[in-house]
Amino acid sequence: MPLPRNFSLNADERARLGTQLLRLAKRYDRALEERLTPWHLAPTHYEILKLLYAAPDYSARHSAIARQLGITLPSVTVAIRKLSGLGLMGQRRGEDRRERIATLSVKGAEMLAHLYDAQEGFAGEIFSLLGDKEAKVIDRQITALLARLTALEDARHGKTSSHHAASAA
Repeated sequence: MPLPRNFSLNADERARLGTQLLRLAKRYDRALEERLTPWHLAPTHYEILKLLYAAPDYSARHSAIARQLGITLPSVTVAIRKLSGLGLMGQRRGEDRRERIATLSVKGAEMLAHLYDAQEGFAGEIFSLLGDKEAKVIDRQITALLARLTALEDARHGKTSSHHAASAA
């Protein structure tokens, strides 16, 4: 497909924004991975531990974890298997036998306490340029963009939004 006559390298700032977000995400992820590797954890593992620690009873449904972290249910399952293998959490079936519930173990809470200051300090250092209000606005916008991407992917694969919402619940 030929480029339009009015094409210029600076014309599409939104596409550039997408590229910049991708670059930021990759570099941030790589930096977190380097910091978590000595404990055999990945950023997703750390986020799951934090989410479970913040839960009232230190547990959450796999589907709720997927929804809150914006990742797929299969990704949650793989991460939870790893965390369970390390003794950082346990899991059980919910009332509906298809439902799985992850629970933070004492060892997981101790590991999180050890990692928390260093990891959050790193995040604070990176994002210190943003005020609280700006950070909340950007968080809402990124969440909306991720939801939009999910809807586009679902449409491309023939899924409906209600199907996605039902599978994430």
